Amino acid sequence: MIAKVSVKGQTVIPEAIREMARIKAGDQLDVGYSGGLIVMRKRQSLTPARVRSLLLGGRGLPEMTAKDETAVAAAVQRVRRRVKA
Repeated sequence: MIAKVSVKGQTVIPEAIREMARIKAGDQLDVGYSGGLIVMRKRQSLTPARVRSLLLGGRGLPEMTAKDETAVAAAVQRVRRRVKA
C-alpha cells in the first residue's frame, strides 16, 4: 500500500492496516526510525496485568557475564568519544 505525505507532514494509515493493528480514532502511536524504516506501534497503557507480564517475561533473560559487562563499557566509551568530537 502507498500513503502520501501532506505538506504538513501528515499521512493516512490505510483502513486495512488500521483494522489489522486495531487502531481507532484517539489511539496514540509510538513512532521511531531504524535502519531506513519508519516504525509505528500502537501505544499500550501500563495496566497492572501488563506490568506483571513484562516483569515475569524478564526473568528468563540470561545473566550478564564479565565479558558482557566489558563489551557494554567499551560501547559506552565509543559513544561518549563520538559525542565529544
